[in-house]
Amino acid sequence: MFQGECMIGFGRWALAAGAALCLALPAVAHGETQAEVLTPGAAAGTVLGEHRFVLTFEPTAVDGMGLVRSKFQREGVFAELLSEMADQIALPQDIPVTFTDCGGANAYWSPAERSLTICYELMALYNTSYAHIEGEEQAFLKGLEAEDVLMGTTLFILMHELGHGLTDVFDLPITGKEEDAVDQFATLALIGADEESDSFEERPSRLALLGAYFFMQLAGEPAELTRDIFSDEHALGQQRYYDVMCLVLGANPDLYAPILTPGLMMVLETADKSPGQFDGEKVQDWLRKTDALNILPYSRAVRCPAEYARYNASWDFMFDTFMVPQGQ
Repeated sequence: MFQGECMIGFGRWALAAGAALCLALPAVAHGETQAEVLTPGAAAGTVLGEHRFVLTFEPTAVDGMGLVRSKFQREGVFAELLSEMADQIALPQDIPVTFTDCGGANAYWSPAERSLTICYELMALYNTSYAHIEGEEQAFLKGLEAEDVLMGTTLFILMHELGHGLTDVFDLPITGKEEDAVDQFATLALIGADEESDSFEERPSRLALLGAYFFMQLAGEPAELTRDIFSDEHALGQQRYYDVMCLVLGANPDLYAPILTPGLMMVLETADKSPGQFDGEKVQDWLRKTDALNILPYSRAVRCPAEYARYNASWDFMFDTFMVPQGQ
């Protein structure tokens, strides 16, 4: 539960765009004990799918967003996603999800109103093509036009804010930083939508990398990092970028390792073909020498399958324990 009128959202990014923010401090509501807050299913509704996410695309005056609004309404991707999610959980009430003009770039969950808002001003920041991208990110961004970037990044942001909403509505016992947890939720949700028959370009998990790249673009330069940024509830954009990437890699190393860690793959394949020529020390030496080829450093990449398994199991437990009626 949260107190006051504070909003949980993109925090530092909204601040950078001039939006006013306040702090949302977690607390146990009056009359509740800590045990009651953590009772499995206590905050859930009584029937799966009874309450819904109510999606609204309000008219916009933001340059270029009118066409985007019409496209999103017409294609129905967000409506279908929210409907499928509502079918699987027992919301205790309908939840408004509104795309609207806000006066500043932001996206947020309002605990007081129990509503989710995506601001067109935020979407305007990434209304661009990535077809021109050069450098290491080209491996997973190459060929993405503006409509792909808009859809993918918005889906990730929506799922991130939905993670905040589910944490609040169902009193989820999140440990660690909530912002990190809902980044994990958004990433795992997109990974879970992958189909084996999907090509790399078609995979929803690739969209999580778009969200990660957006964080990276907005991250401050070292000279701009102040104690306000270090003390913010959000991790640095660079950290979020690599954390999301790690989950995507961990979920499907066969697909993503050649893209995200080509240096690591080269060393492991070479050592596998000539095991007698590579002892542990030599492998480590070559891993260090080829690390510049990796988008995700090898020292983190080798831990990613275990990270994915742990966080995926944790969110599965959250769903099964807290988001369905008791006794089901």
